[in-house]
Amino acid sequence: MAKAAAETARITIAMGNEPLLIDRAVRTRLKQLRASESELQITTLAANGEDAAATLREASSPNLFGDATAVVVTGIDQATDEVDAILRIFAQDPADHAWLVLTHPGGVKGKNLLDALKKAGAEQVLCAQLKGKELRSYLSKDLSSYKRAMTDEGLTALIDSVGADLRLLTGAISQLVADVEANPISLDDVHDYFAGVTGVTGFAVSDAVWDRRPADALRSLRWAMRESGDVSVPMVMAMAAGLRSIIRVAAAGAGTSEADVARQAGVPPWKVRALRHQWSAWSGDQRRLAAAAVALADADGAAKGGVGEGAALDPEQKLLALERLVLLTSSKQTI
Repeated sequence: MAKAAAETARITIAMGNEPLLIDRAVRTRLKQLRASESELQITTLAANGEDAAATLREASSPNLFGDATAVVVTGIDQATDEVDAILRIFAQDPADHAWLVLTHPGGVKGKNLLDALKKAGAEQVLCAQLKGKELRSYLSKDLSSYKRAMTDEGLTALIDSVGADLRLLTGAISQLVADVEANPISLDDVHDYFAGVTGVTGFAVSDAVWDRRPADALRSLRWAMRESGDVSVPMVMAMAAGLRSIIRVAAAGAGTSEADVARQAGVPPWKVRALRHQWSAWSGDQRRLAAAAVALADADGAAKGGVGEGAALDPEQKLLALERLVLLTSSKQTI
């Protein structure tokens, strides 16, 4: 077994309510393990899954060939009694060939298990939702990863335009660095790219779509295009963020308190009730919801000018693509 892998913690816990940071923490840990174990086998399971205990027991037990294994267990706050017991046993006597990467949304649920794992030497990676200076610092580091920078005024305008969703913000940064040559990226660059669209406008369209109010969604979209020019990119981003929030809230379960749902889904507590209402409008029509996700991907390409070689859609063509997306997604028609 490679020395680097052997010296690392057998259990890593990515803990917090920021989905993007959770995803990155898991990917980083797996990348570290792969660097030492080229034949690493990876298994992913939900802690409350029907077959979770059997899968976890098999993956973390010694095997004939001694294959290195990493088991990603999501949502250990929802762990079944069997999974809880297996995790505790592994923490006390880990298999030489196995590593566990666990996720927990924070909060008090499952705290007893967390404490037991940490006492046994588990490594904890904090993935809490970022706000204020922490959010700005993270975005600045993200820009640095592209060897780019943004002025303080530009960063403020970006957050005002896009909102506080970290995945949405990092997506906006990747688009800005690809399309804007100036360095640092300025306030004017951000204004030009996002055309003065505030989070309120973008998310107003998104809310109307996921509430299945096509007339209101179309009215808001046309107003924004008329007042601010080409707003197709941030509009699609806002709708995508809205869809992700609905799915995360739905995954928390109907009996979960609003405070716990907010922590798990990474949304403000006041937003939970509205998102649950939106999910109720789609829960019986999940095939259409999946089709809406595909339609969003197509619209994302159109918003950026088209995905075909030599494609260059003008603002009117982009608006047509957006209007079709809004109408067919939010209405009862077939996508």
